[in-house]
Amino acid sequence: MIVAWRLRGPVLGLLVAGAGLALGCASRPPAAPPGAPRPSAPPTAEPAVRSRVPLAAAPSRASRTVELGRSVRGRPIEAVVFEGGSRCVLILGGIHGSEPSSADLAGRLVEHLKGRPQDLAGKRVLVIPRANPDGLAAGTRWNARGVDLNRNFATDNFEPCARNGRAALSEPESRALVRAIALYRPSCVVSVHAPLNCIDADGVDASYALAREMARVSPLPVNDLPAMPGSLGSYAGDELGLKMITYELDRKKTPGNSPAAYLDSHLPALLAAIGRG
Repeated sequence: MIVAWRLRGPVLGLLVAGAGLALGCASRPPAAPPGAPRPSAPPTAEPAVRSRVPLAAAPSRASRTVELGRSVRGRPIEAVVFEGGSRCVLILGGIHGSEPSSADLAGRLVEHLKGRPQDLAGKRVLVIPRANPDGLAAGTRWNARGVDLNRNFATDNFEPCARNGRAALSEPESRALVRAIALYRPSCVVSVHAPLNCIDADGVDASYALAREMARVSPLPVNDLPAMPGSLGSYAGDELGLKMITYELDRKKTPGNSPAAYLDSHLPALLAAIGRG
């Protein structure tokens, strides 16, 4: 599938500054139009992508950890990269710090793939278990500045306010996720949340087909939730045209009794997304 990358001027400026890339597409010029709004935090202040091995180097092992950026309080935002092929699937958890079960499931997926690299299905898989490390540490939905990161992306429906951010991509955590998408160009994004107990699709028709495939092996049903302003679903699914899944667990916290059994019951759905994404 050919993915049409439609990066907006402010988004592109952030990515060029943060990762040293010059990205563009046939339908949009790479330079921002005169007078285009800019995020409140200067892009040049954002740290460059740092990896424990160079990004361009051939990996010497099945996985490596890449630092995409830092949170408001300086905590690293890390991705575990599994090299299995050229086509990429991105899976993330913990964008809302009050939903630690989502981070637990993403972390469990990392453990699983390290032990069973054959489940990469010939894909490069990028897993970000803790997209909002400050919120997870504090047990709050928001980041350390009180912004809902899942309302802070540059979309047509973005609504600036204190909770959503005064400008799109005003937060270092949301910029780190956009940087990951720009660097690795996934064909599919799965964002794990809780506790709405469903599999939600956004954007292209292929997203809805993938949601149905995941539901066949998941405890969760498919449910079409409304697109929220400035959400990752709106950004990746509607703006970029990627396969986009929001995977909503049925509880915010992983149960204390048999947590492995609970998490493992959801692994087949994530593996289906890897295989078909």
